[in-house]
Amino acid sequence: MKNKRGMPRNEAATRVDHAYATAPRRRPQQIEFAGATPAGLAIQGIEVCQAIQSVENSVTLIADKATLVRVYINQASVRSATKLRGEITLRTSEQGPATYVPAINELDLDPVDGTTLVDKRDTMAASLNFRLPASSTRAGKLMVEINRVTQKGGEDQPLTGTRMTSATFVSAAPLRIRCLGLRYRDGATGKTHTPDAVHFTYLRSYLERAYPVPSVIWSQVVVDADFSAPFSDDTVVQANMQIAAIRSSDVNSGVDPRTHYFGLVDDANGANFMRGRAMGIPAMPQPDTVASGPCGVPNGFAGDNDLSYADWYGAHELGHTFGRYHPGFPAGQQDASDPAFPYQNGQLSNADRKYVGYDLGDGVLGMPLQALSGTDHHDVMTYADQQWICAHTFEAIRIRLKEEDEQFAPAIA
Repeated sequence: MKNKRGMPRNEAATRVDHAYATAPRRRPQQIEFAGATPAGLAIQGIEVCQAIQSVENSVTLIADKATLVRVYINQASVRSATKLRGEITLRTSEQGPATYVPAINELDLDPVDGTTLVDKRDTMAASLNFRLPASSTRAGKLMVEINRVTQKGGEDQPLTGTRMTSATFVSAAPLRIRCLGLRYRDGATGKTHTPDAVHFTYLRSYLERAYPVPSVIWSQVVVDADFSAPFSDDTVVQANMQIAAIRSSDVNSGVDPRTHYFGLVDDANGANFMRGRAMGIPAMPQPDTVASGPCGVPNGFAGDNDLSYADWYGAHELGHTFGRYHPGFPAGQQDASDPAFPYQNGQLSNADRKYVGYDLGDGVLGMPLQALSGTDHHDVMTYADQQWICAHTFEAIRIRLKEEDEQFAPAIA
């Protein structure tokens, strides 16, 4: 019997079988490795980062907060341009079981590159980067060791310098926020304005990423405002009085008294901008201090070009409710009510560039992992462009939150 091609079935089967009777003889492509110099790859530093950090790891690490490890390697310790991959081990004790974590990137090193360690810290691509699993950021000591560094497609490279560092994660209070969208009517146009969902989302994300907290316990609601447009200087006072009354009623009904209340007021595409304000700047823990602020699309406002400025603006006003004052920058535009602010021009760092800000990103919002130059970015309590949180503000809010958590915890029945 013949098949459709006119060939006997048994002959066709024989020919097909014969085609695969012998294994392929091709070998993997050989790669020439640049490799380390005879002295080995020189480790310049191991930095454990959250929102703000120094290469000496001097800023407190918050337990259960997203954390990144950066490993810096001296480019002079490779013979020619090469790509490196890496792996670290994590242990809670010297003899404890290890967790192995691979780098999330490849590192390009070129011996002719003159970039210094200070400059490398401003660029995420200039280090091997490792995201720590949540199980490794629990309160207590963590030992971080560089287990291996390999050339792409190649072998382990010898290492020199400090291969291990320890990090201590400190328990911290969560941030409890009740965010009220204040819906108002514009008397001139007859339109009603309500904050879009994106503004709530951006504010929550920013607080989770920048503030010294393991989590944000969040709730939100939209209510009718006690005011209408056009706005006056007293509008924000009215907003805060309404929010304070709502908070008082809620707490009397069982809401956790450690909850901070914040109001969002839509700016109607810039037509109705309500300047934000906190009801006070308490010298002692006082979570009943409320605040409110505007929200809208920034279009370059304060160097912001994403979908909302509610994030850093809201974080600023909430900072006041934790007792934070203005650093006084830009000069002439902001009062200098925080004489202890330690960095020039309201920056995250002085000219020594000791501190770098870290935004570990938000995948849902499409925000990437970023290193934020300490001299190009400014503290969230300033009025300057490109705002993030400096070590001074980070530590102060952490301490105030801890005090509030201890003093205002609901009684256990």
